[in-house]
Amino acid sequence: MNKASKCLWTIAICSACWLAGGAAQAATSGTHYGFGGEGVMAGTTPPIGFTYRMYNTWSNPTTMKDNRGHKINNGFNLDVFASAHRFVYVTESKLFGADYFYDVVMPLVSKDLDIKATGFSDSKSLSLGDMVIEPLALGWHKPRWDGAFGLAVIAPTGEYDADIPTSPGLGYWSGMLTIGGTYYFDSARTWTISALTRTIINSRQRDTHVRPGSEFVMEYGLGKEVQMRDDLLVRVGIAGAIYRQFSDDSKDGVDTIASEHKQSNALGVELNLFYLPAQFQANIRVLREFDAENTTQGSQAVLTLTKSF
Repeated sequence: MNKASKCLWTIAICSACWLAGGAAQAATSGTHYGFGGEGVMAGTTPPIGFTYRMYNTWSNPTTMKDNRGHKINNGFNLDVFASAHRFVYVTESKLFGADYFYDVVMPLVSKDLDIKATGFSDSKSLSLGDMVIEPLALGWHKPRWDGAFGLAVIAPTGEYDADIPTSPGLGYWSGMLTIGGTYYFDSARTWTISALTRTIINSRQRDTHVRPGSEFVMEYGLGKEVQMRDDLLVRVGIAGAIYRQFSDDSKDGVDTIASEHKQSNALGVELNLFYLPAQFQANIRVLREFDAENTTQGSQAVLTLTKSF
């Protein structure tokens, strides 16, 4: 198998990344940031102290789309489960009027891939993926709005092999810029609208030497919070996401795929329960993807558990 073929097989399993046959073949090898992890109040950072957050994501892309958004009939089916463990420490130090904090995300990923048209079937049990290290992050907290800013690096800590399409790692480094905020419509801070953006710049992939194009992700949400009891807050809302690849994939500095960028959208609902005495939250979010191009399309469910200390 040559390097170009290896790259295309890797693309097949990276949750939003592969095209086979037809008029379009995207050379990009996935994304280090699968949208859907954040929703309502995405632009609000944790309080001072230590916070542990576990994102459990079940994703099932069942359709592959070409450069015009048309379905590719190849019997594609991918099941992905990811459990990402995020450790956040918000210090008492201030920078530009914001709380300074840092965090690390350790993802564990399992994949099960079938492509009927080729007879291909492969799976990978839960394994370490590529870790996110964010040494500089800021959170602002004002009466009617919150703000967030962060700079992170994503390290290729997960096992990667171009011959194994279900590898948990992607085989390249990325840099990520985060900017977001939450606005409160009322003084009681019960109605919110929020957005959180990620801009991701990638390096060349090991083995294939392809540099995936730069990416932009925005996760957003509109929510309403109600105090059901003295010890329990309940928040319901609408959540969505926008994903765009905004620069070409390249190989050795030469553009290989022009104007065939990945894109996708998602929309869904979420429910958040906050038990005040224990500072514990449980959040469930269900999203359906649509209008995908040069990538896969499906649905996902995210269960997030958060504990502040």
